[in-house]
Amino acid sequence: MEEFKYLIPEESNDATRMDASLMRTIEEHLRKTFNAHEYQELLLPTFEYADLLSGFGTNEETMFQFINHEGKRITLRTDFTVPIARIYSNAHTDEVRRYSYFGKVYRTQARHKGRSSELFQGGIELFGLPGREGDQECLSLIEETMQNIGLSDLKLELGSAKFYKRLMALVMDRSLTDILKKKKSSDMKHLVEAHDFDEDLNKLLLILPSTFGDIKCLREVKEIVKDDELLEAIEEMESLYEFSKHKENIIFDLCMVPERSYYTGIMMKGFSYYSAHPILQGGRYDHLFDHFYKNVPSIGFSYHLNNVLDAIGKENEAND
Repeated sequence: MEEFKYLIPEESNDATRMDASLMRTIEEHLRKTFNAHEYQELLLPTFEYADLLSGFGTNEETMFQFINHEGKRITLRTDFTVPIARIYSNAHTDEVRRYSYFGKVYRTQARHKGRSSELFQGGIELFGLPGREGDQECLSLIEETMQNIGLSDLKLELGSAKFYKRLMALVMDRSLTDILKKKKSSDMKHLVEAHDFDEDLNKLLLILPSTFGDIKCLREVKEIVKDDELLEAIEEMESLYEFSKHKENIIFDLCMVPERSYYTGIMMKGFSYYSAHPILQGGRYDHLFDHFYKNVPSIGFSYHLNNVLDAIGKENEAND
């Protein structure tokens, strides 16, 4: 047991004095911006009922669980969105509410992948503001904070859960999800050959693996699409692009797959040239409150501050 005195578990990580100082600087920048836009900061419990999170599609294998003295399953917080939705639901209001948060989430990781199970996040939730108005407010806040996060050459990828879900309904083949994630043209060709889709859908599917790029890329797909729901999803992305003040940083990814089952519309991922993982993720989830028997339009995003720190460190090394 003596050797463990100076070690930490594989799932954890320490922060050096320099990292901790930089983390707090970034956190304060975000907090100042969120406060300026009247987002109310919440301090959330570390523990939640496992049934609450699993009811929203959280994979139980990613939870750190135990049984409390009442015999109920408790988990370390894996997510901020669902607990904040619980708070809003308990407030018994339908008013627009703006919340912000900072803290750790805890998710188990595959062994020896070099990724910590402690993830530091800072983000916002916007409840009650529907459609494009909410999407635009969220995008504005992302673009404002990205300009001063301490990284250069940032890109914001836009996708659509609405587009993905409609595509799955048309194709009715679960293998499509993996093909979209990998963007493999050969696998998509095999899928098309194995089914008797109409010609318009065939054209769309075959072009999708290569549809990753600027607004021209999105508009090329728009010319092919004939389905009304798919068109609606594309037009939502196009409209958000037109609203953007930093169009040069926006990339469209029509192969983006929702990481949470409750996503319904716009999805966003922020990337740095120096990070293999997203520094920011978010999107629209208008079905989030279905489990609370409420209908509340919802959108939000979070910065993965561990990834931001890693990217800043690598960018500084590259510039030395």
